[in-house]
Amino acid sequence: MEFNQIKKYIFKNLYTGLFKTSLTLLMAGVAIPLIIKNIGVGNYGIISIVLVFSSLTGMLDLGLSRSLIFFKGDSKENSKEISAIYIINLFLFITILFFGIAIFIFNINLLGRNLEVNSRTLRWLNFISITLLSLGIVNNLLRSSLEANFKLHLVNWGYLIQSAIINIGWLLLAILKTNIILFLFLPIVSSLITIIYYLFHLPHIYSTIRKPDKASFKNVFETTLQFFKVGTLNSIHLPLIKYILIFFIGNVSAIGIFELATKLAGLANMVLSYISKPFFSIASKYQETNNDYLWKLIKKVTKFLTLTSIAGYLVFIILNKYIILYFFKEYSTEIFQVLNLVVIGNLFIASSESIQKFLLGSGKVKLVAKIKFMGIIANCIILFLLFSFHMFNLTTIALSYSISLVFIGFYWLMLSLKKSNLTI
Repeated sequence: MEFNQIKKYIFKNLYTGLFKTSLTLLMAGVAIPLIIKNIGVGNYGIISIVLVFSSLTGMLDLGLSRSLIFFKGDSKENSKEISAIYIINLFLFITILFFGIAIFIFNINLLGRNLEVNSRTLRWLNFISITLLSLGIVNNLLRSSLEANFKLHLVNWGYLIQSAIINIGWLLLAILKTNIILFLFLPIVSSLITIIYYLFHLPHIYSTIRKPDKASFKNVFETTLQFFKVGTLNSIHLPLIKYILIFFIGNVSAIGIFELATKLAGLANMVLSYISKPFFSIASKYQETNNDYLWKLIKKVTKFLTLTSIAGYLVFIILNKYIILYFFKEYSTEIFQVLNLVVIGNLFIASSESIQKFLLGSGKVKLVAKIKFMGIIANCIILFLLFSFHMFNLTTIALSYSISLVFIGFYWLMLSLKKSNLTI
């Protein structure tokens, strides 16, 4: 890819991403209200629990997916290191899958005793959650393989396939009023189909694989360590909040409200992320030769994302009652407060995402990890204080989460005011 094609690549990803998001929003807009109407917010909260652990893939893939992009962007010969990454990923998949099977056989409960579900459903929830985590690790690496080869548009189609299977499948099961356990298996089906789709588009990459040696494994682990820190902080934040809701509160309606709030805010965030996401692979490949140009481009993109986020938030404030009544089937102050807080936090992240991606691609991994860690620590301190003063409820948990996201996003936005990135 020539440097003058960077903008074309960004816009290609943006177009496919917007198309994917439009269809996802359409499917979610039709499916979610009907699902909740047929099974209730509580049962929606139950089926969403199965996705909690799958969000931890960024941590348990040990930074392999980000490292793959880094090695592909390096001008050196790294085929052995890339091969080592695939081997380690396969080992992780098998290990976690067997762990999930052990959880089912020995009936181990990872979700706490406060969860309002029967023992049979709880057993399946634990098993399927871990199985999804193992599949997510494979999916993560395959997505990164496509991103490393500047094929993010294919990743967008993969996300669309996965979303379509879950939304349409859950809708059909809700209309047919089937057993809740059947809902839990659909994410596994969608993950397997998406993996097959990615593998179908990766045959040319297999030709570059070489037999790795000890030195290549060593190089991989030295590189993945920093990306592992960022991946851990990226993937653990939201699942941690959801897990706290599940473990300490256990109210399935509260879980359903928070899940739907984060999903709606995430969909809005997703639109803007298609602009910022390509900057990781671009910075990995071109930052040594076109550093100043890239930083100027990042500053322009950040301004655009910030203005778009402000406009989007104003639209949300104007239409919030219609949005809440449509998706939640009821309007309450609690629902508005939770959704509003999650939206604000996500928009701060969306506005600043391009800066974070650029810094990661430029090798400034420690800085990114430091800021994310500070945000999560702030979140945990606030949660501890809320728990100590008996103010632990859905709204205050959402508030602590939003404050941490605002802190992280605000730092990156302030960083974008620098004239040069060379002194970061």
